Amino acid sequence: MTSPSTSTMRYIPREFEPDWAVAPGSMIQETLEDLRFTQADVAARASISAKHLNQVIKAHVPLSPEVAVALERVLGVPADHWLALEATWQAHKARENSAVSFAGLASWLSRFPNEVLRERKLVDTKASVAARADSLLRFFQVADTTAFEKVWLTPQANYKRSQKFAIDPYATALWLRLAEVAAEDFRVECPPYDAGKLRALSRMLPPLTREPIPTGFKSAQTLLKKAGVLLVFVPGIADTRITGASRWLASNHPVIALSGRYKYLDVFWFALLHEIGHVLLHPKRATYLDVDVGGAHDDEDLQETAANRFASEIILDEALRRELEELNTDDQLQSLARRAGVSPGVIAGQYGHATGDWRKFGKLRPRADFAAVLSVAL
Repeated sequence: MTSPSTSTMRYIPREFEPDWAVAPGSMIQETLEDLRFTQADVAARASISAKHLNQVIKAHVPLSPEVAVALERVLGVPADHWLALEATWQAHKARENSAVSFAGLASWLSRFPNEVLRERKLVDTKASVAARADSLLRFFQVADTTAFEKVWLTPQANYKRSQKFAIDPYATALWLRLAEVAAEDFRVECPPYDAGKLRALSRMLPPLTREPIPTGFKSAQTLLKKAGVLLVFVPGIADTRITGASRWLASNHPVIALSGRYKYLDVFWFALLHEIGHVLLHPKRATYLDVDVGGAHDDEDLQETAANRFASEIILDEALRRELEELNTDDQLQSLARRAGVSPGVIAGQYGHATGDWRKFGKLRPRADFAAVLSVAL
């Protein structure tokens, strides 16, 4: 689930592949002519029918390993050479067939935010529809649009979400895949996931809220990686409404991805702690998409309520939380923040959640510089 900004995106498209290939039959024919053999001569020597050899030469039938070995004995050219040519030729034909079918995928491509595809360099916007579809399918690691729907769209119905907003499934799939790519880049030398260590390290996160956001984020990344958790930042995509997400890589490493939605410092840190709650408290391998986690807690979903409670208790213990709703002045809030060891902005956010009054301490809720987060994300 590198931060995938234009400058830091680590997804590397496939290397250049020529759009042409040579059928092995044409090379066999050239070799026959060089040796001054006729097709009938070679067919007899190879113990195959002249008709079959002619079909191989004209690329009407594929070259089998048995015929390749027979030709090796007759022509002196290794069977591996002929079979490599055959494999390249068959792959070329398969790509050509795919290109024909992909040419009709303009409407499928239009479902994705073109600006994001261009900025992340996921497709060449000047390329043909078929070429762009091919690039995007490769990015999602699926063979065709049917597989894309099965792997990336159908599971979304089972993702756990906070709130009941409708979100764009294609943009959501894109954001999640960007998070996976960023996490895979960051997975180098990551130890196995350790729930006990994650629970202990989560207590060390609140003081990081007092640091500049780039420093705090980088420190959080380093801490969580010690527990086998990969923290990444992926800028939000329009119509996803995602504040954060937690999911699992095939390597059994949990990924926590944050989007920077709403831009507020307290939302960012609460979202991180909320996702840690999901990782610790809820079914392994489930994907959680948290929408508007900084705006209104979803108390209709028991898992969301549990993740919210976990995050809140990490920020303020029970004794300090009793003081929260009694705050009247900025000085009182600053004092509570010092004793809790967290940023005043985080306390201001907690006050807003607890009371519904976001204006009272609104000026103490700073916005975060997420461009700076991108610069240090990996």
